[in-house]
Amino acid sequence: MEKLFEGFPSLHPLVVHFPIVLLLLALFSQVVAVSYSRYRQELNIVTFVLLLLGTIGAFAAIQTASHISGDADEEAFAVFDTHQRYAWISFWLAGITTVVRFVALRWSKVIWTNYLIVILLISLSVTLFITGHHGARLVYQYGVGPKSNGVLIK
Repeated sequence: MEKLFEGFPSLHPLVVHFPIVLLLLALFSQVVAVSYSRYRQELNIVTFVLLLLGTIGAFAAIQTASHISGDADEEAFAVFDTHQRYAWISFWLAGITTVVRFVALRWSKVIWTNYLIVILLISLSVTLFITGHHGARLVYQYGVGPKSNGVLIK
């Protein structure tokens, strides 16, 4: 897949923000579902859909980041490696949370699963923020991005 997106260095910034928003909205939706029992089942379904779409989008975002343009030094490569590591952690955590949310939809009477999903979504949000922080460092501190020259590849 690396060769597929090689000629599109600006694709990653376009793709990456959608799953971030969807996954953070899933946290909001689940917190509201826990807080208001009247709409819990409907909001649990909304949370599942947001998680599913966000997880698929996260995978697409990771795939488009295989080639990031920009002249970079060794420190930038280290930040890029950390950025990628946390992106994969976020993806897998989102996938696990999606599966748990799907299974928990069948157990609508079991309330503790809603709290478990909130904890998983908070953990996911933390990994998303760490991933985003390192991505921002690449762009603003090291000048890695679509407007730069070259490609950040080892």
